[in-house]
Amino acid sequence: MNGATVTLTDTSTNTSRTNNTNDAGRYIFVDVTPGVYDLTVAKPGFSMVKTQTTVRVGVATTANLSLQVGGGNVVVDVTAVGNELQTMNATVGNTITGIALNSLPTTGRDVSTFLALQPGISPDGSVAGAAVDQSYFSLDGGNNTNDMDGSMSVYTTSFAGDPTGGIANQSAGVAAGATGVMPTPADSVEEFKTNTANQTADFNSSAGAEVKVITKRGTNAWHGTAYEYYLDNNFSANTWDNNFNGVPVPSFHYSRFGGAVGGPLISKEILGGKTYFFANYEGFRYPNTTTINKEVPSPNMRLGILQDPAGNSYDLKALDPRGFGISPATTLAI
Repeated sequence: MNGATVTLTDTSTNTSRTNNTNDAGRYIFVDVTPGVYDLTVAKPGFSMVKTQTTVRVGVATTANLSLQVGGGNVVVDVTAVGNELQTMNATVGNTITGIALNSLPTTGRDVSTFLALQPGISPDGSVAGAAVDQSYFSLDGGNNTNDMDGSMSVYTTSFAGDPTGGIANQSAGVAAGATGVMPTPADSVEEFKTNTANQTADFNSSAGAEVKVITKRGTNAWHGTAYEYYLDNNFSANTWDNNFNGVPVPSFHYSRFGGAVGGPLISKEILGGKTYFFANYEGFRYPNTTTINKEVPSPNMRLGILQDPAGNSYDLKALDPRGFGISPATTLAI
């Protein structure tokens, strides 16, 4: 129906956006932040229709509502049951919410590491046979991809999910996992989506995966977290070489800690709206020790005593008391 007023209200901030249906009865809202929204359609002479819809990152949500003849004081609540069948495109991918991100096990605490959980993706980040540097990363709608390699692992090092700046992200020259340029700690992310195949032309820009990350935002209610993830090596088993040589377990630990807080910065409307904020801080400490094996002279060698494989010993001091200047006529079978 044309000329109807469509109102989209964010349930977390109570802010609204309005639009009117065109001659074909269609409407559209662009750049909608992921979250839960109340959708209301009204027109004089018809009953008001109200429903609730959830917006996901990188997904076009369709809500079809029909108006019935009646008074404006009559409100018809429409409850959607089940998941809507996606008919807009054939993109293959999954959306992971912030609750799931915090529940899934990870040592890096960067959501980009969850890329490897999707079907068809190798542990190094290569997607369906494409090179590891062919994935695209976006952060809050902006490009978060390294312009050189697209993975922050091949040609340049990564600071996302790897506090060593790329050193630990390399294993014999093989990338340990693709990440974006800017770090995206799990506690700062609202939703995370990976498309692995059949991406549409409006989003796709590479042969690999398309990774979209949306950060959390401030709402009418204050919210936040404080966390620390600790990994200690002192309770781990020692290596065989260390046990053989009587060397104790190298003592080191990982400590990743941080906190996040969000809420209304200015509760009153200024310049047409309220002001909200969200901030997240994360630190990393890695006091490290390791066992290094080096070839060093034996006590006998330091005294100038050499021994051949047959067990014969040669005292260099006795052969040349003047300073180990062995004459050409002297032959040692070492």
